[in-house]
Amino acid sequence: MLQDLVGKRGWTGAITTLVLPLDQYQVFQMERPDGIDESELSDALRWKLKDLLDFSPTDAVSDVFSFPEDASRGRGELVNVVAARKSLVSELVALVNGSGLQLECVDIAELALRNLVSRLDNNQRGAALVHLRESYGQMVVCREDTLYLSRRLDVAAEDLRDAGRQENAVQSLALEMQRSLDYYESQLGQVPPAMIRLVARDSALPLASMVSSYVAAGVEMLDWAALGVERPVDSRCLPAWSASLSKQSGELP
Repeated sequence: MLQDLVGKRGWTGAITTLVLPLDQYQVFQMERPDGIDESELSDALRWKLKDLLDFSPTDAVSDVFSFPEDASRGRGELVNVVAARKSLVSELVALVNGSGLQLECVDIAELALRNLVSRLDNNQRGAALVHLRESYGQMVVCREDTLYLSRRLDVAAEDLRDAGRQENAVQSLALEMQRSLDYYESQLGQVPPAMIRLVARDSALPLASMVSSYVAAGVEMLDWAALGVERPVDSRCLPAWSASLSKQSGELP
């Protein structure tokens, strides 16, 4: 299907970023070991994951990205370690390469969404985004171009649409959002953003107003026009679209 789409759209040879699905990798905060070069850091920390993963580190592909220094709260120098099954990543890479696209890098959802959220932080005090998918959501909090928090929200879009389950689903979503803000403040030592933006596929549902009464911060749907986007991006494509923003701004994902 992807190969057919690439041919139909004339995308053969297009530079491509592959964004891993949120449920296909894990991110851990770990103390950075002393005396390890940057190029060796990922391999050095991968073996410390053996008690955290449900598969062998030999079957994992891993990478690291920085953890904010002002959020470590006396826990030493921390780094974020990403781990995914090697077989899964290899399968997705083969799919992209086999379709005629030119794969440039592999990214994860929160770092892709960071490219969008950083553009919402106009006063450099932090910004938050909630991206709702069909079976789960994701909340990302950034300050400028630094990712501080990413949390999966276990709320299904079907429950939000169903009249009989809607109230409980809205309250559950709001509770998860508020807990994330509380963690951001109490455990990371940061001032929570004043506003949370929502992106959901069902634009007819007044989610912002439904959730706002349960959350301390303001809640509003993302204003695409303020970003210079004429039509809202399909929420299913949001991580991929956000990944492209790093290329437009010259940033690395």
